[in-house]
Amino acid sequence: MEDHDHKEPIILTSPGRLTRGIIIVGITLAVGAGILITFFDEMVANPPPVTQIRQPQPPGEEEPPAQAGTTTISIPNGASVQGNPDYEPDNAEVPLGNKIVWKNDDTAVHTATSGTGPQDPENAALFDTGLINPAESSEPVELADAAEGDVIDYYCFVHPYMLGKVTITAAEAGGEGTGGAPTGSTINILAGSSTQGAPDYDPDSLTVTKGDSVTVVNQDTTMHTVTNGAGPETPGFGQLFDTKFMESEATATIDTANLDPATYDYFCLVHPYMKGTLVVE
Repeated sequence: MEDHDHKEPIILTSPGRLTRGIIIVGITLAVGAGILITFFDEMVANPPPVTQIRQPQPPGEEEPPAQAGTTTISIPNGASVQGNPDYEPDNAEVPLGNKIVWKNDDTAVHTATSGTGPQDPENAALFDTGLINPAESSEPVELADAAEGDVIDYYCFVHPYMLGKVTITAAEAGGEGTGGAPTGSTINILAGSSTQGAPDYDPDSLTVTKGDSVTVVNQDTTMHTVTNGAGPETPGFGQLFDTKFMESEATATIDTANLDPATYDYFCLVHPYMKGTLVVE
């Protein structure tokens, strides 16, 4: 009778196979370490995009609109992806005496830091906004020692491939040295505003002084206008001011010099449910 209680152990691998497996793992780790060491500096200098989920703002905690004398620069949605548009406008013309606010319309944290990059010896010497969370704006930045004609480079400390410039232009009427409020207000057409019911113009109501120039920035991916009137049914709509059709990322200017002090309704000719108000004092 055979002895079924005594069985030879089953060998799953041989010593030779085990040795070859250990050698393969060792080679793989060595190659990976070599790649890491070779490209370590480049990986540190160009970190991957940092993303955050956009948190809805509770009612009653909306950011105040930019005041007269403030130039707004937008950080558009998708700016954290290398090669995408990063700052809008890329080379902002800022009247002497104006403050600058960076508005983050992206879903990632950003900064606006003076200098050409982290390696610049003058990095952050003129200004640094600190981290700007998604859907938030920086504190107003004042360029105290700037002079007309100065060109100031800046970048995002989190994404150093994001680069922009600020060019200081002549002070506008009522600006520095006059005792009045500087000009340079902005109406932003927000990303996603073509969807009915979504936030459209920021701010919804903007107050300026007669003679101010208002910059309109289209941050959306579709065409828009800022056209005076309550809608296309308004007689004479667009006769007082009209940006015409603005492509994505385009800018336009509304001159209030010929407008009487009053409250002016405006709308988008392409999407008439988009409405805002311009108050001229």
